[in-house]
Amino acid sequence: MKKVYFTKEMISFYEMLARNNNKEWFAENRHIYDTKIIPAAKEYIIDMGEKLKTIVPDIQYAPKIDGSIFRIHKDVRINKGKPPFKTHLGIIFWHGASRLENPCFYLHIEPPFYYTGVGIARFSPEILASYRLMVNSKKYQDTLINIKNTVQTNYFNILGEKLKNVPKGITPINDTAADFLKYKHIYINDEMPVNKDFYSDDFFNYTLNIFKKLTAFFNFLTCICKNI
Repeated sequence: MKKVYFTKEMISFYEMLARNNNKEWFAENRHIYDTKIIPAAKEYIIDMGEKLKTIVPDIQYAPKIDGSIFRIHKDVRINKGKPPFKTHLGIIFWHGASRLENPCFYLHIEPPFYYTGVGIARFSPEILASYRLMVNSKKYQDTLINIKNTVQTNYFNILGEKLKNVPKGITPINDTAADFLKYKHIYINDEMPVNKDFYSDDFFNYTLNIFKKLTAFFNFLTCICKNI
């Protein structure tokens, strides 16, 4: 899709917010967030959502704050004494009823980088238990190998909280399973600098192609949640 969504004004807003993370500065500059950033994010969500439905027909998205757009205000209940605002734009497309405890495609823009990926925001104990069972099952070893190959071929990052050793009481069936079993929370992304390509009309297709390449991982995570 040939369209430019995000601008240098948006990136400048987040760069300045990182240096002036206070209510006074945000109030003076909120018009940029309300009139430039949020409308652009909504447009991206609508266009990307339509494309993702051709890959995952029951994908969920809502072009609004607290829908596909994460709110910029931090939760003061758990962030007392910390800067009040997030210095990034977070966009999510999810599967299932809850956007935070189900597989999602996400776009995270935080200068000087942006990240396009797939994961589950929160691994509940039930999700973790299901994940470990599937990772250590012969049925899914080819899937895991294909996921690792996709990561290596495209220079993606496998991230998340990781133990030094396989959890006690679990005997891995092979080295691939052993590596995945160390994760208590896992997501995969592509990291790119905010450069001229970010501001071009190629940006949309670039992020769409990342989502497509990570669809096997998305489907694997979907199976994990269905097996709870």
